Amino acid sequence: MKTNKEQLKDAMDRRLSFLDDLPSCRAKVQYRIAQKEEPVVMKKKLSVGLVLAMVLVLLSVSALAAGLLLSSRVTATQIADRELEKQYGVTAEMQTFFAREEKEMPDGAVQVTYTGVGGMEYVLGSYTALVKDGKAEISWSHDGENTSGGYEAEAWGQEQLRQMMADSLVQKKKDAFMRKASEIGAKHSVMEDDSPSEADENYFAQREADKTAALKARKLSEDEMILIGREFIISNYGLNEEQIARMELYTNSYEDEENCWYEMINGQPCFQVEYLLYNDEYETGDLTKRTEMNGYYIVYVNVETGTVEEYAYNSSLAGQG
Repeated sequence: MKTNKEQLKDAMDRRLSFLDDLPSCRAKVQYRIAQKEEPVVMKKKLSVGLVLAMVLVLLSVSALAAGLLLSSRVTATQIADRELEKQYGVTAEMQTFFAREEKEMPDGAVQVTYTGVGGMEYVLGSYTALVKDGKAEISWSHDGENTSGGYEAEAWGQEQLRQMMADSLVQKKKDAFMRKASEIGAKHSVMEDDSPSEADENYFAQREADKTAALKARKLSEDEMILIGREFIISNYGLNEEQIARMELYTNSYEDEENCWYEMINGQPCFQVEYLLYNDEYETGDLTKRTEMNGYYIVYVNVETGTVEEYAYNSSLAGQG
């Protein structure tokens, strides 16, 4: 049986999978976990002025939303997220079972796609929203199919997602529905060529170059961008005062790896602001202690303009965090 420390390390390994063994960042985070330090450490020392500014953040969520600069892709994604919940009942927390991608179309529209992950690609299918002029048209790859019968159905919609949210809190139940999803998916899978390409081999070098370029383009301080990211999280997800009080900064700067939290997002130089919202479920391994909207929040802030270029939220229930 795994110890709490091992469970925490496994959880963070899954959450850090996006780094793909990138030389910068990952080793430092794993070292901190190995030393049994808290997973969330605000290494940056905040000035009194910054603390006061953060207090002001708590006073008026509406004011925060009004002052934020959002890219057209972010605005379109917000519209798509709302339409996804309105038409299909897929909430922000349920999106942990999906991978979301945005694509700008030639006519100015933005296509937002939500595809099942972790062996659930087939049963959950894909939702595709086309957003233009402030409106979204959305469809599901399983539209018209029978979703009754719980996990025995071959198309899993709102009914199954609600059950998955509850069952994810108990490991045996979670393992059971994930195995069932894989079994159903295996009957419909299409094999793809996953052999490495030259592009894959050059990926790491190019990404390091992009991260350094994003750092060099910076005009705003990291403290300023952290505040922007925090404001966006609070306003976009409508967090209440109790939830705001539990938000903890995960983004940290390392003197010898200055580009660690920098990325090129859609061709724009960005700084990654990441916050965690949790009780002590990761330390104890007891997911039943989890409360609404707990999880990982990521906001990519343009280092030159302060514009929010992309965002993500993972409630961690799908085993991705």
